[in-house]
Amino acid sequence: MAQTRRDFELLIVNDGSTDNLEEAVAPFAAVEPRLRIVPQRNGGLAAARNRGLAESRGEFVAFLDADDIWHPDFLKLLSAALEGNGDAAFAYAYSFRLDKANRVIPAPRWRHEPRHDFTGLLTLNSVGNGSAALFRSGAARGCGGFDASLRQRGVEGAEDWKLCLQLAARHPPMLVARYLVGYRLSETSMSQVNPARQLRAINAVMADVRKEFGTMEPRHFRNARTLLNGWLIPAFLRNGEYATLLRLLAQSYLLNPLWFLSRDLRAVHAQKIASLFLGFGERKPLAQLCDNGTRPFAFLDTSGVAAPEARQSSSI
Repeated sequence: MAQTRRDFELLIVNDGSTDNLEEAVAPFAAVEPRLRIVPQRNGGLAAARNRGLAESRGEFVAFLDADDIWHPDFLKLLSAALEGNGDAAFAYAYSFRLDKANRVIPAPRWRHEPRHDFTGLLTLNSVGNGSAALFRSGAARGCGGFDASLRQRGVEGAEDWKLCLQLAARHPPMLVARYLVGYRLSETSMSQVNPARQLRAINAVMADVRKEFGTMEPRHFRNARTLLNGWLIPAFLRNGEYATLLRLLAQSYLLNPLWFLSRDLRAVHAQKIASLFLGFGERKPLAQLCDNGTRPFAFLDTSGVAAPEARQSSSI
């Protein structure tokens, strides 16, 4: 509701929750015509997002996970990027990593824009999370939305990455090279609590994509494995799963000894090494970050959110 672009509809998909969500949202729904609650039986990540996609009426659609945060200019800047490039199926922005208290976890930023075509998204997954992109609704529906079969196959957890890859294979996306998303990093998240399941999800998506786009060079899949294995290594380390840890390291480096030829992979590894030292630094509240002299997330300083004025329109 803090978005500077005001012409949007807000759909809250209640995927069988048990936390009195509708009661909590009722004061806003009573005065905000843009807000609509969509209840359904619990169906999982893909089913919830696909329901939102089916119910949405705008030209563009974005998905905001319940614990993530958008910069107030997120919709304005990403929709402008898509409106300026009719070929792009989606646009995305960079993300900060946040802890539970809305404090930024120190991490180095990109020194150059990462490659963000199909090959780049396969190798780097620079979109990074399901809250960082704005899609053309028609393009997302044309790909069948999020793959609900992953849950049925017991490999839920990488549906957003798969959709981005399928869309990028047809139309390269737009990168808005600004930090506009607060991505919650928690040891209780799906990927961190059960890294073995997340690893199965990643491998299943890579197998599906390799089957669908068979002309892709094998080295790009090896590079993707190097990056995504590395993302899960800390979780396996915390869980004491050392045999799996050694297997991932062997897959990542012994079976892909030329990974360092990729500039983007070198950059990611440098960021990871730097993060080991920056991680001990002070975690500053996201609301206090400055952007060209302003405080872009200052709305987080409010002790409570007042019910907004009623507005009409729904383009997104």
